[in-house]
This record gives sequence, structure tokens and C-alpha cells, in this order.
Amino acid sequence: MNESEFHRRADDTLNALADALEEADARGALEVEYQAGIMTIELSSGTSYIISKHAPSQELWLSSPRSGGLHFHYADGEWKLADGRTLEGILSQELGMTL
Repeated sequence: MNESEFHRRADDTLNALADALEEADARGALEVEYQAGIMTIELSSGTSYIISKHAPSQELWLSSPRSGGLHFHYADGEWKLADGRTLEGILSQELGMTL
């Protein structure tokens, strides 16, 4: 994948994820901010998740208070870890909501 395609796919994913998080958060338990390729998800407890684009490696990086730092590559239409777990799956599990 070339650099412009990476940015397009990453931006599309992060925009869709921001929309899904806001829709899934019926209780207002989290705050989602997305700008300049960085998404911050802040929980009412004060903990934060950060998802950012890393262009040199063409990955999305997740900083999670539960699972630490994870690096996702694009494969088969999804952002995945080497073990096959997906970005959406991990966020759904850790945040306790269906995305």
C-alpha cells in the first residue's frame, strides 16, 4: 500500500470508529476527540486510550491502559495484530461496548 492509500484507509477507519464510539456510548461515559490523525478516548474514570497513525510503518498504534501499546497493520480489510486480533475487537472488549 502506498502512503496516500495508508492515510485514506487510516482516516476512514478512525472517522468510522469515532462515529461508532459516540453512537455506542449511550450513557455518556466517554469523550472522543479526533484530530490530526490522533484519537483520544477518555473514560469517565479519567483513563485514556490513544489511537494514532504511524505513517513510516503504515500502522495504527493503540495506547491502552489495559493492554499497553499495540501496533495494528492493515490486512484483509481490517487493522490487525500479528495474532489476528483486530483494533475494533480489542476496543469493544476493553470498553465493554459493541462497535
